Amino acid sequence: MRPGSRNGAIMLKDNGVGFDMNYYDKLFGVFQRLHRSEDYEGTGVGLAIVKRVVEKHGGMVWAESKMNQGATFYFVLGD
Repeated sequence: MRPGSRNGAIMLKDNGVGFDMNYYDKLFGVFQRLHRSEDYEGTGVGLAIVKRVVEKHGGMVWAESKMNQGATFYFVLGD
């Protein structure tokens, strides 16, 4: 399984503001925010926690998005 592959992955999709894929490398980092804190709530740790938990279970997590078109998050757990 790799990013771009959807077989067996759990998908979570929203209709929010999305994010610019040019900043994807920051998306799962601790205290990394892609939007101003004045514009959106949050601490910048949620996706970092998700990544850590999924990887602890031998899986992987990734996302796809377009600005103003929401985001889709995928994850798979290991065997």
